[in-house]
Amino acid sequence: ALDEYDLYKKRRGLIDYTDMEVHINRLLDDPRVQEVLKAELDLLMVDEFQDTSPIQLEIFLKLSRFARYSVWVGDPKQSIYGFRGADPRLMEAIIRQTGIDPKDIQTYSWRSREEIVYATNALFTKAFSKLPPEQVALQPKRRAKAGPDTANRSDEPPEMGRALIHWHFEFDGEGRLPGKPWMENAVAQAVRTLLHRGKLILPKGEKNYRPARPGDVAILCRSNNECQEMAEALHRAGLRAAIARAGLLNTAEAKLVLACLKYILNPYDSLSVAEILLLAGGMNTEDIIEHRLDFLEKLPEGRPDHDWASEQPYVDRLNELRRQVVELSGAEILNLVLEELDLRRVIVRWGNVSQRLANVEMLYKLALQYEEACNRLHAAASLGGFLLWLNDLEAGGADWQGSGEEPSAVNVLTYHKSKGLEYPIVICHSLENNLRGEVWGIRIVPEREEVDLGDVLGGRWLRYWVNPYADQVQNTPLEERLQESAAQREATREALEEEARLLYVGLTRARDYLVFPTRRRPAKWLNRVWHEGQEEYPTLDPDIPESQWEWEGKFIDLDIERFVFPRDFPRHELPAETILYLDDRLGRRSFAPYRIDLRREKWPDAASCEIDPVQTYHRPLEAPADTEPYELAKALKALLAADRPGSTHREAMATDLLTNYDLIESVKPPELLSLSAAFFRHLEKEFGPAGRMYRKYPLRYELDGRLFETVVDLILETEQGWIVVQHSGHSGGLSQAGRKAKELADWFYLVKNGLAATLPADRIRTFLHLALGAGLVEVRFSSGAPQMSLF
Repeated sequence: ALDEYDLYKKRRGLIDYTDMEVHINRLLDDPRVQEVLKAELDLLMVDEFQDTSPIQLEIFLKLSRFARYSVWVGDPKQSIYGFRGADPRLMEAIIRQTGIDPKDIQTYSWRSREEIVYATNALFTKAFSKLPPEQVALQPKRRAKAGPDTANRSDEPPEMGRALIHWHFEFDGEGRLPGKPWMENAVAQAVRTLLHRGKLILPKGEKNYRPARPGDVAILCRSNNECQEMAEALHRAGLRAAIARAGLLNTAEAKLVLACLKYILNPYDSLSVAEILLLAGGMNTEDIIEHRLDFLEKLPEGRPDHDWASEQPYVDRLNELRRQVVELSGAEILNLVLEELDLRRVIVRWGNVSQRLANVEMLYKLALQYEEACNRLHAAASLGGFLLWLNDLEAGGADWQGSGEEPSAVNVLTYHKSKGLEYPIVICHSLENNLRGEVWGIRIVPEREEVDLGDVLGGRWLRYWVNPYADQVQNTPLEERLQESAAQREATREALEEEARLLYVGLTRARDYLVFPTRRRPAKWLNRVWHEGQEEYPTLDPDIPESQWEWEGKFIDLDIERFVFPRDFPRHELPAETILYLDDRLGRRSFAPYRIDLRREKWPDAASCEIDPVQTYHRPLEAPADTEPYELAKALKALLAADRPGSTHREAMATDLLTNYDLIESVKPPELLSLSAAFFRHLEKEFGPAGRMYRKYPLRYELDGRLFETVVDLILETEQGWIVVQHSGHSGGLSQAGRKAKELADWFYLVKNGLAATLPADRIRTFLHLALGAGLVEVRFSSGAPQMSLF
């Protein structure tokens, strides 16, 4: 089977994730690759190292030989992905070989209140007895009494109560306890009660306490099926649930969007038209049937019926879009339909807004995933292919909805998915679950007791045991023999260790409150973790507020609350949602670009400018026949930007500039220096000595909501006010000075108005300097400036 699978991939040019790991591992043995990595790899960082598989460790070890520095971060207590090949023994082997610097061990918990930290310390220093206590226990930074070294700056309000809560549910009836979903309904009703009481929490990153909202609560379950059952129980209790679950294509919002796509693909799809009329057109089923029958009666014999409901706005618009989407991808068509038909506005009218909009976004993500899959397979992506691909997802139960996380929805997720997250209130469900210590299926069996870091992948073999009795294996001779086998003992040991790590992940998600829900049945999972695999000994007693968990010489107390519920629970309506108001669409409109680009537009207010006659101060600088005037102008402007008459380095600077512009053979430095000196003498003669001088002054401001930014060549503070000069490399002679100044009037207008808000003077004069022609032209504007804001 593996050979056939490998052949299938090779024929199609495909690789899976395991192939990538294998090929990378082989590449790292290539001397050429090793040589490159030794030269380029300075730092190797490995995060979440506890979830490493053997082949990944092999890769990391090879890479670490090439890197100058290597940092590996992980927590063996959170290795919970054994089903993905993660092996916590690998991290243990690394620790044994390299050791741990005590300063590299996490010491503090900044997340949880102190009672939660002490409870997890007591519980898991015993459960993880192979680890030294200093690698398990943490010191809380959040304490009931604030101090100089605590994360909280003030004492916790006494109204918060204890951080550990034990909910015990009792059945108000005779006979044995009801089955599912009685426990889920009980938890949901207790959550409803907790929220109604306004339990205080301290949101992350905030300083003020507030009553808990549904989004502050997380209910952790062991499996996806249990998450679904809990979400349904919350719904019956009048609470929304944020949960990723299958069934996307069965939601009303998906049906509407897909009906539009199907109709674009096939104009004869009358079922899709009916769905559009029902979901978006405001027609009920009876009206749709009557409308269809009337249409068929009036339809001439032999004429196709693709015009049904074409007078309806949504159908009419889809007919128009069909002609526009011939060359668009499925994702582009989906986005176009959503925008042009404004379907989100229709969808939010149905309530449960966050969930429905999340489902719409999930459809769009699926469209992108489909196109990526087509690219990998070198296949053409089409709208029809996308719809068929969605049908395959639905058939396999993989059409996942969006989670719909929002403040008004209780979070429901598995213990595995909760890793890395945190919530003010965490409820640990599924504590009654049995141990999952199965020997059936595929397992990688190591032949060595210790991991050999020199040969990580060696000494292992693949075992595949098939259960011939399926779910009828209990009380068979085969099961009796297995229970006494070394394989079963090993599977049990591994399962106990993994579920201890999984419970550790769940309990450490809580910030303010950690809730243990129980009933008359034992909390087997919690019992096994606390009593080293013995599930018959109870850990929590609903009659005793003092727990069995002792830390620093004190037993940790819990708040115990008993709930008595009947067999059947009352159904509560979901609370009315706040109306999500969307403004009417503006339709197609033209908007000016945010950045003002005077190369593409003119500024109307500058049209009334006046251009004064040219002021000359020096003979023009003629470019030799073999010289490009533009290059000479750039050299001269560069000199003007840096020249300071009287400086001893002027000639050297002019020589360097002419050399850089390849002009040193045709233009002599004194020619540039003479014109520059004359320019500054003219400024002083006309406007008086400059108090302050700014060269290459950056200007950036907003005008009527648009951004203008530029660089002003020269700004002088004089007795006559502020003088703005912009150098121009124009080589057309002074006869064209007026035309050139008129072309730049827009720029001078915007610069003058921008500087008017920053320069402390009433008068600002603007001049165009034609550098090669040695002439100045003043550009004058009438007073008055528009509103602006400076950065």
